[in-house]
Amino acid sequence: MLPDSVNDGEEWSGPIKKIVAPLSDKIIKSNKDVIKDIATGKVESCDEYYPVLCLDGIEDYKHCASKCDSDAGEEVGVDCGRVGLITCDKDSGDCPGFFQNGASLHDDYISGGVCLVLSLFLLFVCLMALVNVLQRGLAGMSTRIIYKATNVNGLIAIVIGAGITILVQSSSITTSVLTPFVGLGVIQLEQMLPLTLGANIGTTVTGLLAALVSDNVHALQVALCHLFFNISGIVIWYPLPFMRKVPLNGARALGRATRRSRFIPPIYIIIVFFVIPLLLLGLSAL
Repeated sequence: MLPDSVNDGEEWSGPIKKIVAPLSDKIIKSNKDVIKDIATGKVESCDEYYPVLCLDGIEDYKHCASKCDSDAGEEVGVDCGRVGLITCDKDSGDCPGFFQNGASLHDDYISGGVCLVLSLFLLFVCLMALVNVLQRGLAGMSTRIIYKATNVNGLIAIVIGAGITILVQSSSITTSVLTPFVGLGVIQLEQMLPLTLGANIGTTVTGLLAALVSDNVHALQVALCHLFFNISGIVIWYPLPFMRKVPLNGARALGRATRRSRFIPPIYIIIVFFVIPLLLLGLSAL
């Protein structure tokens, strides 16, 4: 049973997305149809979406991003426009700031790269500001209160981490907020582990809700795989104390290495999240 406010097959969006999406859509909006068409084999490459074409040179959804009805014999450039990796907003009808009539694939690549650099810069600035605020605000009584509030049983900490993540719909927000507390000594590393594990479970709720609303069996299967993958990780690494020490000792070793050299974190990220997955992907393709 779906609530009256949600229609069958309608995409579900969390509260954070509802706040951020209107602003981000004014800057850049990705065309998800490109990924879907390439994945399903409808097109071979992104080149088939270029150059971007808007009817009569008017940059809005109706003249640029509205789809042609092939059954009615409509043609691109005559009855409808064509968009590439960057599209216009259907609800407002406006095109984002980085959208350009006549843009090439290279132009959209540059726009995406600029947005990526800007987003990373804003992320670093916000994290630095967050740490600065926490350092100034967490002193004396507030530090002791937070320490006592988080000094709970591991299973309860997992539930708390999952609950916080369900509310904000992002495990990244949960871990980004809690990590500075660990650096300031407000939360112990042993308590941060179950909170992070709970956040990993909480972030799967977004996918489950979206799958239930979409009424698609395959989407539900993927969401359940995501859920049980995180539960399996908790079952492997958390219940047994000697297994729990593996990620904890690894985190302490990485922290000590980071104190000696600031180049350790980016090297670790590149190796663990790029080099190793690419090697495994290459081996699987053999």
